[in-house]
Amino acid sequence: MAEHTRDPSVDPPASGTPTGYDPESGWAHPTCRRAVVHGVALFNDAAYHDSHDCFEAEWYGYGKGTTESAFLQGLVQVAAGAYKQTLDQPEGRRSLLTTALGYLEDVPDDYYGVDVAALRRDAARAKVDGTAVDDWTITLDGNVPTAADSDYAFAAEID
Repeated sequence: MAEHTRDPSVDPPASGTPTGYDPESGWAHPTCRRAVVHGVALFNDAAYHDSHDCFEAEWYGYGKGTTESAFLQGLVQVAAGAYKQTLDQPEGRRSLLTTALGYLEDVPDDYYGVDVAALRRDAARAKVDGTAVDDWTITLDGNVPTAADSDYAFAAEID
């Protein structure tokens, strides 16, 4: 594990043993999980720009060709695509979600607690129907978390 991805304060998953987590050793990359927890909660609160920033800041730390990089880049594109819909930019939404689906194609279905299979399905639906963004949520550890003040504070601290 790269030193920059260590963070002993990152909690284990709320349930299950998703890909990226080992009960004996914890998260493969705890900072990835931390970014996912905050970014997903913000996405579910329709704070797409802040969500995007959480994913993007973490994505910069991974080398091209890694699953973490593809996963985070896919989440970046999902959040940006949803944001484009709020700006009434359907071409941007379609383009970003097409790219997101490419990045997420080979990511395990339960990566870092995210229901990636549902995320791919929902991204494909939102790509063709912009109104699907209106009720789009991302599941994490079997739940649909919404943002708290701590999630907004995390996003605000990102350079």
